[in-house]
Amino acid sequence: MMFFKKMVEVVKENINNSSFSKDDFAAAMNVSSSLLYKKVKSLTNLSPSEFIKSIRLDFSLELIQMQKYSVTEVSELSGFSSVAYFSTVFRKHYGKSPTQIF
Repeated sequence: MMFFKKMVEVVKENINNSSFSKDDFAAAMNVSSSLLYKKVKSLTNLSPSEFIKSIRLDFSLELIQMQKYSVTEVSELSGFSSVAYFSTVFRKHYGKSPTQIF
């Protein structure tokens, strides 16, 4: 369980870094990319990239619910490089667009 906790911490520490990749994730976890994939997949049933995206989406939902930021700001704060991409994955994940949550 410690590994899972560290996975979440590492992603949250890099949440607004849109260039944070699965390779950066593996390096921060001190494991190879292939071992990271196996561990993340076994613990969450997600790939490392999907896991990063899910943490970012959870964070973005919290930010939207605070009603302090625009969708563009939420997108940037949660590490998405494009607002259009953010809106697409948000809608796919939550079934509503970010503006429908406001």
